[in-house]
Amino acid sequence: MTMNTSMPADAVEQGIVAFLCSPTGRVLGASPRADDLFPSDGDDTLRGRLDGHINVRADQSADQSLIQALIDGQQATLHGLMDNRDVSLSVTPLDAQHRLVLLIDSLYDGEATDPLTKLPDRSAMLARVHEIQSGDRGGYRLLLVDIDRLKTVNDYLGYHVGDRVIRDLGRIMQETLPDDVMIARWSGHEFMVLLPPRQADRAARIAEQIRAGAALVQLVTTDDAPRLGNVTVSIGHGALGPTGSTRIPPPDQLSAINAAVYEAKRTGRDRVVDAEHLRQPSVYTTGGALDRAIREGRIVRATQPIVDLQTGAVVGDEALARMITPEGEVIPAGLFIEAASRLQLAHRIDFEIINQTINDCVASLDGPPMTHFVNISGDFLQHPELMEQVIENARNACACIGGQQEIKPLVLEMTEREVLDDTADALAALKPMIDFGLRLALDDFGSGYSSYRYLLDMPFTFLKIEGTLVQGISQSPRAQKIVRHLQAMASDMGLVTVAEFIGDQRTADLLRDMGVDWGQGFHFGRPKVVPARSAQSQMSIHVI
Repeated sequence: MTMNTSMPADAVEQGIVAFLCSPTGRVLGASPRADDLFPSDGDDTLRGRLDGHINVRADQSADQSLIQALIDGQQATLHGLMDNRDVSLSVTPLDAQHRLVLLIDSLYDGEATDPLTKLPDRSAMLARVHEIQSGDRGGYRLLLVDIDRLKTVNDYLGYHVGDRVIRDLGRIMQETLPDDVMIARWSGHEFMVLLPPRQADRAARIAEQIRAGAALVQLVTTDDAPRLGNVTVSIGHGALGPTGSTRIPPPDQLSAINAAVYEAKRTGRDRVVDAEHLRQPSVYTTGGALDRAIREGRIVRATQPIVDLQTGAVVGDEALARMITPEGEVIPAGLFIEAASRLQLAHRIDFEIINQTINDCVASLDGPPMTHFVNISGDFLQHPELMEQVIENARNACACIGGQQEIKPLVLEMTEREVLDDTADALAALKPMIDFGLRLALDDFGSGYSSYRYLLDMPFTFLKIEGTLVQGISQSPRAQKIVRHLQAMASDMGLVTVAEFIGDQRTADLLRDMGVDWGQGFHFGRPKVVPARSAQSQMSIHVI
């Protein structure tokens, strides 16, 4: 049916969403775009067409306002959301029997628009993502589109070429993707595409469509210059929705999609990866959970005893980081330390564990003297402000740390993997803590080629023998010879040796006979989470 002649003739050509309705709400005609977005299901009423597609804001009564405007022939405007757009429904009376209903796209103002692509920017997309995650309707799908090697294009061909690639890819997506998806500029080299529930099943096909579109982008320096190469994209996609609507909880959904892009790049670029098909939790997903645990105080210590092999007495312990999930599950450091290292979160964990150790000293003053080993990372060495704060916290707890004694019971333990490439830099970073009286331990000695250089350059007090040498020592004459050599060298240098991974009494006896000073391992005790201290037993600690 043709539209009422009161409708501008070019409206249909411009793709306007328009309905011609009777006062009772029956659709008498519709523009092609309206038919495409809101197809008839047989009961051709305006309410039937729009139902499930447009959510009118909660402070308005959608049915009553719309029906009343149609019946009364009143000029009216209703505001709401259509999947990912802010929209308005404008009702205009044409005559006694005809009403014109226009869908007005009021998507975003200029402040939320990327100037290069004229697409919504990151803030606009984030607002929509958070709205969906906090709503009551799932079924959405997010695609993260990463332009491969764009930095190389910028570095070697110029930023004007990179900008052309970004602009052209954005234009191609706008021209080829369905009208009801939201496309946003996510970062310098990324786009984010939001699919509504009715498009979610097509996520993989739409991703491949984007990948094919990227191949059409001309990698050229000027309009008339020869093509210099192909543009490819790596795409990750995953579910988006509120709690309970997806396998991945809302706080981790963006991280999972990021991980899918990382996997696409790791496996060769120019491909599509579904976040829900990843076999292991990603660094980003684990990092997100870790960051929340740090902020919510769910990083705790588990201590493992260290004994004197000559007397059997407990002389110290090592503090090991553990993450407690919201459900109370204890996660060992081995499952999150890679994410902490790669996402530069390790210094925050170190700081937390050191402070907890200081507090525990305060609460256990009546016990026997103990040496407390705490691990520090290379990331921690890059934060002198935190090391200064550790000294201040230790000074405030002087009774626990040894008062004015020159030697303090807190020992900073590090592996050669964590020491900075330049030992002079590491020593300079640690100097304030060493001057205060904190001692150093070199962990996993014998596991790498640089260990001897670290012993030469840095003032270690303790040498912890690599656990893999210790585990099979009772069955390996070669391992026994290596450990005897290490022990002789350590004794000559005045270092206290600590053998790790001792699993039985036979191993402990053998190490004792070799002259190894202290031992640590499951034979003496497994790591146990330290219960939280009461507020009365805690000193005032500066936190980050």
